[in-house]
Amino acid sequence: MPGIARSCAAALRAVWLASLVALLALGPSTRAAPPAEVGEPSRPLAARSQGPFRFVSAGDLALALGAPLVSTAEGLTLRVETGVLTVFAGAPDALWQARGARQATEVAAFAPPLRAGDAWYLPEDLLGVLGVRLVGDEAVLPDGRSRPLSFPAAPAPQAAAAAEVLELAPAVPALRLYAASPVGAHAVSLLAVDLGMLALAFPEQQVALDAQLREFTGVKALFLVVSSLGPSAWDPALYVRQDGREHLLRAPLDVQVLDGDPAAVRPGAPVAAVAFLPNDVDLRRPLTLRWAGASGTLTLRR
Repeated sequence: MPGIARSCAAALRAVWLASLVALLALGPSTRAAPPAEVGEPSRPLAARSQGPFRFVSAGDLALALGAPLVSTAEGLTLRVETGVLTVFAGAPDALWQARGARQATEVAAFAPPLRAGDAWYLPEDLLGVLGVRLVGDEAVLPDGRSRPLSFPAAPAPQAAAAAEVLELAPAVPALRLYAASPVGAHAVSLLAVDLGMLALAFPEQQVALDAQLREFTGVKALFLVVSSLGPSAWDPALYVRQDGREHLLRAPLDVQVLDGDPAAVRPGAPVAAVAFLPNDVDLRRPLTLRWAGASGTLTLRR
């Protein structure tokens, strides 16, 4: 079973990343960037985090680069000295036309652009075509200048729930559990979703998922993602309970790590794993998960 899990690691991780971004609501906006700022070399660039990725404000990048920016509800166009970047709402693929090139080429990011209010945010792995690199919590511009990234303040730990049930899509529930770390009371989270329901949550990935999960037919499993607001470690284990019977699922037999390092979970470096459920678990009845002192209950299939 662990060998099968490794074979689908890349596809599962990509689908999970896309799923979180797809939950964001996109609204209309049209805006052109004013001329570049002068004399403020250290002004922060607004940034956001979603899952394992960071996103940087397209407007702030345009100001820092002195580049015209035009955005609409369908996407945005950013014209820098070396070319033109066109990004589309809800799509991880963008178009890049280098200066002097006759045609644009397609570039792929791991996530679509993020929309927050009336502002667009570009995924970090798309910034390279603009000549921008993220080093730690700073953006290094093409001319060598550095700008710090500014993230929204995290909610107070006491305001966060120890467990919450999410809907990744209609009839596709997920459970998120929170645990403590040196960063805060609920700074580490574990997201669990029925592995067999991913294709229903993301029909556009149906063909790819069917191909990757064909060998999982009849297997009951959870897809897990552990993320953290600061450096932490995760013991790949959790308890599942149903009808008064509790089972401990541990690596490497019951829990298979697909991506990331459980000993070094941190912002931008989550861990993805698959947990194989006992055969007697009924996916259509309430199932309780317990992890790191937190517990929650959900029904995986309805």
